Amino acid sequence: MDVFCFDADVRGGPQAAARARRLMHEELDGRVPAAMLADVALLLTELVANGVRHGGAHEGTVLHLQFAGSRSALRVEVVNPDHVPGAVGPRPPDLGGGGGLGLHIVERLASRWGVVDEPRTAVWFELDCEPDALL
Repeated sequence: MDVFCFDADVRGGPQAAARARRLMHEELDGRVPAAMLADVALLLTELVANGVRHGGAHEGTVLHLQFAGSRSALRVEVVNPDHVPGAVGPRPPDLGGGGGLGLHIVERLASRWGVVDEPRTAVWFELDCEPDALL
């Protein structure tokens, strides 16, 4: 049973992650324990950045976000404007050229995460919390 659920579209492009974080703070502040918000912001930033870099979220498109709070977890999903061909998953970090760290961060911080392949690629994560901590 959801405690809350909301969907929103965020315009793609270089400022997409900042727009997504702003929306997240507006909607989750007071609903989610303050200690969780920094982790949610970091994980959301990683998924949105991947949507911009790999999922076709340029300035003329939108990423679809969904935030769902249950009795003991928060689930966040980012749906890319395009289907990403091939498997989505962590890749070896490219420390010289940058990149490849995002999904490793998601894997370490999230309680669970995964990918929905069709019709468009969506990546989600969940963060567990104390029962009834979400408002």
